[in-house]
Amino acid sequence: MLGKIKRCLWLVVMICAVASVRAGVDELYQSRLAALKSGIDLAYHPSVKPFIEEYLNNPEKTRDLIARSKYYFPMLEKSLKAKGQPVDLKYLAATASMLDPGAVNGAGACGIWMMTYPVSKMYKLKVNTYIDERRDPNKSSMVAAQHFKDLYSIYKSWPLAIASYGCSPVTLNKCIHISNNSLYFWDIYPHMPSFCKDLFPRVIATAYILNYYKEHGISGAEPKFETETDSLLVNKWLSFQQISSVIGVSVEELRELNPIFRKDIIPFNIEGYYVRVPKSKSKNFVFLKDSVYRPINPNDFMADPIQKMQEAIVDSVAGVKKSPQNTKFTKKKVIYTVKKGDNIGDIADWFDVSAGDIKSWNKLKKNQVKYGQKLTIWVEGNKIGYYKKINKMTTSQKKKIKKKD
Repeated sequence: MLGKIKRCLWLVVMICAVASVRAGVDELYQSRLAALKSGIDLAYHPSVKPFIEEYLNNPEKTRDLIARSKYYFPMLEKSLKAKGQPVDLKYLAATASMLDPGAVNGAGACGIWMMTYPVSKMYKLKVNTYIDERRDPNKSSMVAAQHFKDLYSIYKSWPLAIASYGCSPVTLNKCIHISNNSLYFWDIYPHMPSFCKDLFPRVIATAYILNYYKEHGISGAEPKFETETDSLLVNKWLSFQQISSVIGVSVEELRELNPIFRKDIIPFNIEGYYVRVPKSKSKNFVFLKDSVYRPINPNDFMADPIQKMQEAIVDSVAGVKKSPQNTKFTKKKVIYTVKKGDNIGDIADWFDVSAGDIKSWNKLKKNQVKYGQKLTIWVEGNKIGYYKKINKMTTSQKKKIKKKD
């Protein structure tokens, strides 16, 4: 009997010791976060702790984030300051994308801010087959800063503004209503969907780890790409492979420095596009411009598919006959049935067209598509078999298409 009592007492002591250690860790996190004196209310809450530990348990991933922050944070801070917003909103970008401008999630949001397609259209960012300005850290940061300004004007609370960025004001307003119209984040927290409720605690955890990683034995790191760059104006069709072969920069590094170009191609534009290259190699580009701009096959880089189709229709109606060699129309029609979870941005990506094309072909006034809706899509005739298969693909198979792009 005495032995059982001793074992019980030992168990109680151990439980108390563990609870004491945990309480001490919580107090440590709380005091360190309080010392940051952030403008977006980065106060400690128990829900933050698992996300801090997630960073601590993945030191290599954390080091990569630290390295990227050294390059991207100054860009983000500049845009946030320009719009009069707290610079600590940069931690939301670090949380959402790990500061990877080329990141894409299952819902079609992408870029360093993981911006959704509707938000990009609201603020007039360009998104088409070849260009996605959500992936431009500077342009997307200016839009994100304005969007945060608009969200804060609704809720007058940064935790709620950040939550609404993750799930839209419509969803958040429903959660507020369920919570007896409370505007205190932690009152609403239990009623939020997971992808919405976790965003703000993750932001707090990210702010903690990027300020106190050294105290946990994680060493700093430098970006894996050259951060000293020059911007060069390009106003002709050009591929990353062409630039890489001439100036000696890998295609992977060009992607990192120029995430706005979706297909590793700089399309033709009258004003041209600025391309970032390592400063040490920019002179090579200038000296060898003629080599870089070697002739390319225009059939590989169709500038505006819908424009070509419209021109063919206009010519047909007007009775204009041109030689087949010059006006050969290579497009064929496929019908895609919208599945659950689909959005117009993803569909456009799968079929290598722009969202604007899909809206035009189907006379859509908004960016929303409905489950079961049948969409007409014009694709390259020589790949009609491949595009027809997309209609029967699973969600995971279609995600692989995006990764290949």
